[in-house]
Amino acid sequence: MNKTALFVGLGSIGKRHLKNLKALIDIDVDALRSSTKMPLPDEISFLIRKEYYDIKDLPKYDMIFITNPSDLHYETILNLQDKTDNFFVEKPLDVIPLRAEQLSKLDLNKLYYIACPLRHTGVYRALEEILKDKKIYSTRAICTSYLPEWRPGVDYRTIYSARKESGGVKIDLIHEFDYLFRLLGFPKKHVMFENKISDLEIESNDFVSFTGEYDDKYLELHLDYFGRIKQRTAEFYTKDDVIWCDFNSSKIRVNGQIQNFSEEINDRYVNEMKYFLNLIDFKNENINDIMNANRVLKYIIQGENNGTEK
Repeated sequence: MNKTALFVGLGSIGKRHLKNLKALIDIDVDALRSSTKMPLPDEISFLIRKEYYDIKDLPKYDMIFITNPSDLHYETILNLQDKTDNFFVEKPLDVIPLRAEQLSKLDLNKLYYIACPLRHTGVYRALEEILKDKKIYSTRAICTSYLPEWRPGVDYRTIYSARKESGGVKIDLIHEFDYLFRLLGFPKKHVMFENKISDLEIESNDFVSFTGEYDDKYLELHLDYFGRIKQRTAEFYTKDDVIWCDFNSSKIRVNGQIQNFSEEINDRYVNEMKYFLNLIDFKNENINDIMNANRVLKYIIQGENNGTEK
C-alpha cells in the first residue's frame, strides 16, 4: 500500500514541495482546500488524488504538509493533530511565538519538522565543518532581493509578504536567523532596527538591521525586500582568515580558494524532503523541531532566549 500525504496550502512553496515529494517516492497525495472557487492548475491537479474541503472528512495520513499562510500554521497543526504523527511545517512556525499554553495543546511526541532549507545546502554543511575549529571575531550577513520579482506574473501587493500580519521581512527571511544562530549560538543581547522605508506598496516592514553581541564576537545581519541585486551571503571574520559564502551561487571561499558546489536552488528543497522522509522512516535527530523553531521566533520577536547554547 502506498504511503499517504495531505497538503494544506498549495501556493508556490507548497507546489515545490509536492513536486519534489512525488518525484522521490510513490505516494498518494490529497489536498485540503478552503474554497472551490480557485481550481488547481493542471500542473498540480494531476498529482492530487482527492481534494477535501472539511477536516471532518479527512482520513489519517502518513504525513501532513502545512504550507498555508504563516499566521495559520499553529491553528492548522492543532486542528489536524489526530490525522497524522508526522508534520512538515513550512517556515516560519508562526508569525508570533507560541505561548506555553499553546505548546501544551500539542502532542510533542509527534514529529514536527520546521523547514530550514539553507541547512540542507553544500555551503551550510561546509560552514559547519570549517567554523567548528575557528576563532570567530565577527560575522556579517545579508539577504536582499526585490519583492516584486519574487513570483513572476503575481502582483506582489497581494502576497502574504505584503501583509502586516505576516510579520514582514524579518519573518519571511527567518532562515537567516536560523542558520546563523545554529552556527554561532544565540547572542547574549542585541539591537534591531526594522521599518517600512522603501516605495514598495506593502503594509509590512521591508527592512531589518540586526546586531548581536556575544561574549567573544559580534553578528551583523541586513535583510530587505527592495534590493535590485539578489544577495544571500555571509562573511565570517576569524583569527586566520575571512570565510565568505554565497547561498545563491553555491560558493564558499576559504584561505583564498573558492569551492563551487554543483547545486541548483531546488536541490536544497529536494535534500530537505529526503531528510524529512528519513526522519519518519529512521527516527533520526530532528534538527529543527517545534521547540527550536519557537525559540528562534521568540528571540527575534521578543528578544528572549532560554539559554545561549547552540
